[in-house]
Amino acid sequence: KLEPKGTYDDNDRPDLSNFMESGEWVMKDYRSWKHWVYYACCPDTPYLDITYHFLMLRLPLYFIVNVIIPCMLFSFLTGLVFYLPTDSGEKMTLSISVLLSLTVFLLVIVELIPSTSSAVPLIGKYMLFTMVFVIASIIITVIVINTHHRSPSTHTMPQWVRKVFIETIPNFMFFSTMKRPSVEKQNKNIFTADLDISDISGKPTPTAVTYHSPIIKNPDVRSAIEGVKYIAETMKSDEESNNACEEWKFVAMVLDHILLCVFVGVCIIGTMGVFAGRLIELSSL
Repeated sequence: KLEPKGTYDDNDRPDLSNFMESGEWVMKDYRSWKHWVYYACCPDTPYLDITYHFLMLRLPLYFIVNVIIPCMLFSFLTGLVFYLPTDSGEKMTLSISVLLSLTVFLLVIVELIPSTSSAVPLIGKYMLFTMVFVIASIIITVIVINTHHRSPSTHTMPQWVRKVFIETIPNFMFFSTMKRPSVEKQNKNIFTADLDISDISGKPTPTAVTYHSPIIKNPDVRSAIEGVKYIAETMKSDEESNNACEEWKFVAMVLDHILLCVFVGVCIIGTMGVFAGRLIELSSL
């Protein structure tokens, strides 16, 4: 049985002449305490007991080089997914490749993470942040690709989408020099009631003839006019469809540039948020 009689602080530091510095740990502080204790077997004889206290910190360089920097590179590479043009067809390939690379990387370094359930280490928090970051980029990339490939036959662009993403946001970002899709409405009247008939030389006739004039009633002339009208309407429909597709592509491009800025900012802020508290704590030691 241990019965301490008194505790005394020893001002003398432990002798570290034989201490060999480690490449993984650094000693920040060390102290000693002297205890006079009595045991049940010898109640009249005090025994000296000295307790040493060492404060050691793990050097972070190994984890910075082998864990933190690779995770940061994965995060920035995820942001570049939104810089890649959608027409290249490689956005999802790059996103999935980053996710698979990160998964393999985590399997390799899982032994470096302290296995404890009492608290989540900072490295574990940052790796979890990186994994969520990459998965979120894949989900958003699917939405951007879906927006890029929309057509007027399946989707009609709401006016607020056109107002926000085509007319408003590009004015405040770096889209001012980019060619925007044409929003001018074309005249829907392909033919008017009066037609100007010209001869082969290209000179117009003195008078205009109506659609029901004797010349137009000629079956061959009427058939030719109907054919030209059909071609004109088809070309107009194709042009309107192409303009609508270009508008969706422009909206997807605006989303890509916005998300690029957002993801780079989240990557920087998230990294600082995870490690800033620990850096402040270390600077105070």
